[in-house]
Amino acid sequence: MIKPRRGSVIPSRTMRRACIAAIILAVSATPAHAYEFWLRTRTIGQAYQLRSYRLLGPDLFLGRRRYTQTLALRIFDVGNLSEARRRARLPDRGVRITWQSYLRIDHDFGSYSNGRIRLTELMRRDAIDVIPELAESVAELDLLYGHLEVTGIADDRVSLQLGRVLVDDGWGTSAIDGATARVELPDVPLAVKVASGLRVRAATPLGVSAYELDGTSGAGCREYVEGAMPGTGTWQLVDRDRRITNTRLESDYEYCPQREVWQPTIGAALVTSRTRGIGAELGYRRTWSSTVGLIGPADRLDFEDRGLYPNDFGQAPERGINEERLHARVHGELAAGPLTIRPHASARYSLLHATLDRADLGVRLQRGAHVVEPVLEYFSPTFDGDSIFNVFAIEATADARVGYRYDGTVRATANGWLRRYAGSVAYAGGLDASVERVLTDRWRARLDGQWDDGYGGRRVGGGGEAAWRARRDLWLRGRVIVLGVAPDDHRPRYVTSGTVLSSTVRLGDNAALHLIGEGAHDALHDLQIRALAVLDLAFTPEP
Repeated sequence: MIKPRRGSVIPSRTMRRACIAAIILAVSATPAHAYEFWLRTRTIGQAYQLRSYRLLGPDLFLGRRRYTQTLALRIFDVGNLSEARRRARLPDRGVRITWQSYLRIDHDFGSYSNGRIRLTELMRRDAIDVIPELAESVAELDLLYGHLEVTGIADDRVSLQLGRVLVDDGWGTSAIDGATARVELPDVPLAVKVASGLRVRAATPLGVSAYELDGTSGAGCREYVEGAMPGTGTWQLVDRDRRITNTRLESDYEYCPQREVWQPTIGAALVTSRTRGIGAELGYRRTWSSTVGLIGPADRLDFEDRGLYPNDFGQAPERGINEERLHARVHGELAAGPLTIRPHASARYSLLHATLDRADLGVRLQRGAHVVEPVLEYFSPTFDGDSIFNVFAIEATADARVGYRYDGTVRATANGWLRRYAGSVAYAGGLDASVERVLTDRWRARLDGQWDDGYGGRRVGGGGEAAWRARRDLWLRGRVIVLGVAPDDHRPRYVTSGTVLSSTVRLGDNAALHLIGEGAHDALHDLQIRALAVLDLAFTPEP
């Protein structure tokens, strides 16, 4: 505030302007409202070695030094639409906008990803050239999902997701860059879900190779090289007739054109809604991609190039299907006195392969602290329509499993399983069990046992674990595992053992540091060690 000097007079016009400006600011100013948000971050450090076996000379130990940073973010009521309705004393029914995302940063500065691999006596190549997927851990920023969610449309009957959205058919999760919508149907307890966009791939900006369809690789990619006469060509490694520029952050040698094309995808599902005691879903998904044509000048090779794939007679289609599947699942819950029964069944049919590739049928029975769950499962491997694995016959498997759990003063589990390999008489089966008990307020102990036998060999062993809360802010744990292995291919038997020591140090109300050290030893791998450190900023103490 400016004070007038003694004897001076502030002009009345200036005073009036100042008062008018103050009134305008007071009337026009509105309170600022910050968005509500939820944030969780995790920092993980790992240091361990992997053993590389060599026929000549000593084995080579390759180190991994990994740093991983994750960030999960959720912002509620973007635009303050819900807050504005509450301030106006209106019913909170209307559009609500939420943002949620999950980012991950990976960096590996060890010799495993940054080293070189000897292919022949005269040829050595960078590890990420031989295994391009390793580049994701050398230096990578991934967006696993990130989208706007708009709900409350049309009286809460319509919701939208826009951005990188996760999609699921019951057995696997992938992501699309596009949109999904859910529409509640009037008068019937059903809803329709639709999705459309581009499937996320390793070559997608901020993409993840884990979302790739099974059966494709980023290395050793081949192209069809035409011969002197139509139909006499051969498959050879892609040759772009260029000089290789070395880089340590990504593969600069391998080139897989088909893994870089867009994969449009659509999906639709009919699901139950507003029902109690039963839920069901019937869905469809289709993914396709364009056929790669020329990847360079047509005269770059000895004979005229007609494209990446054989096209001597114009037989290469403009596009092909990568996946086309139908899936169905149903689950329910009913009570029969003190017994709760939860049946479930799922199935998936690949229209591309004309085969049922996944199915399961089971029921969960619970009475008090006792739970029993028998399950039948079937699995037949299917792959990306571009994969050469589709021409190989891979055995399907059928499993029968029974699980038991008791949650009382003593926590106990037991599981038995039997697997049959289709097309053969080979079987495998096993049993495992565990018992855990809280001994005192500070001590807890656990024992485990395992027996597997049949196709593949026999494994018998067990383990023990103890946990001690030394102080209010310090937890100590130890675990020992011993397993005897008898391979079924007449190799010698051996015993493998492992030890895990871990500690949790509480740093604050919601922060803790987890330290983990692992060691394993057997006649084949000798000694292997690994260390992990996790900074947890959303820590919840153990019960």
